[in-house]
Amino acid sequence: MLCGSPWHLCDHVFFIIHMETESHWILGRLNIEERRMYMYNSLSTAMKDSAAIKACQPFAVLLPHFFALFDEFKKENKLVCLDPFEVVKVDGLPQQTSNDCGCFVASFAEYFIDMKPIPPIFDVEKHRDRLAVLFYKYARMKEVKFIDSEDEAPPKGPKKNLS
Repeated sequence: MLCGSPWHLCDHVFFIIHMETESHWILGRLNIEERRMYMYNSLSTAMKDSAAIKACQPFAVLLPHFFALFDEFKKENKLVCLDPFEVVKVDGLPQQTSNDCGCFVASFAEYFIDMKPIPPIFDVEKHRDRLAVLFYKYARMKEVKFIDSEDEAPPKGPKKNLS
C-alpha cells in the first residue's frame, strides 16, 4: 500500500521511534489484526530493550484510543478495543556495532516488506551504500524527469462543479 493509505485498510503499519535518552532509533511494526506492536531493535541489551519497550508503550496505549475515534474501523466491522497493544520484541536480529541504527531500521522494514527473513548477520556497509545509491537514483530521476513527490506538489485547487 502507498504511504498515506487509511490505516483500517492496512495489515501492518511501520513507524520509527526515537529513543531520546539512548540517542537510538528502533522500528515499530503495528499488526492491527493481532493487536500487537513488534519492536525491532538493533542494539539489544537488557537495558536497551527495557528502554525500547518503554518507548513503545505510549504508542501501544494511545493508538487504540485513536482507532476508537475513527468511524472507518466501525464501518469495516473491525473490533475497536481500548486495551493497549501488546509489545513484542523481535529476536534474532543483527546487531549494530557502531552508530548506524538508521540503516538497520530501513533494512528491517525492507526485509519485512519483501517478505524475506532478516539474516542474523549482514554487512551494514553494503546496505548503507545500497540505500545511498537508491536515494541518489531517486533524486536524479526527479531532477531529470521533473517529478514532484505528492507532498512536494503544489496543492490542487478546489474541484469544479460541472453541473
